[in-house]
Amino acid sequence: MIYVDANYWIYWFDQRLPEHKHVIRPMRDAINEGIVLNVVTLIEVAHYFRHLPKETFQKRLQTIQNLTTLTIIDLDLDLAELTFEDLTKYAKIGIGGRDSVILATMKATDSKRIVTHDEAFRKIESIEVIDPIPQDSARQNELKNRKRNTRFEE
Repeated sequence: MIYVDANYWIYWFDQRLPEHKHVIRPMRDAINEGIVLNVVTLIEVAHYFRHLPKETFQKRLQTIQNLTTLTIIDLDLDLAELTFEDLTKYAKIGIGGRDSVILATMKATDSKRIVTHDEAFRKIESIEVIDPIPQDSARQNELKNRKRNTRFEE
């Protein structure tokens, strides 16, 4: 099983983004292998799609939730305790609350690999980061999005 971070789901669905072409193969591979995902990451993806028409919004989320190889992990108190441990352990390397939930989910499911474009995960030796996106791609996209300040629309 492999964890798929929110940024990869977003790049996969949003064909306008320059990262889209880089994530098609790793997403297919992850779907074939089996994906682990927590509800916090699913909410993060939903947040990105929140301006879509309701039907399109629901269809995108259902596409994720209906994958037969998907295991969704709820955030409960046990996972929260693991999250708190990781939050303090990795705070100085740029791991925040949502990333700590990801790490806790990976521990709880014995997942050692993650598909993400978040560079902070590369600093954690116990996991393998899969990311064929050129390193400067996300930074350029972030700057463009700030300048545009537009909503995501289909």
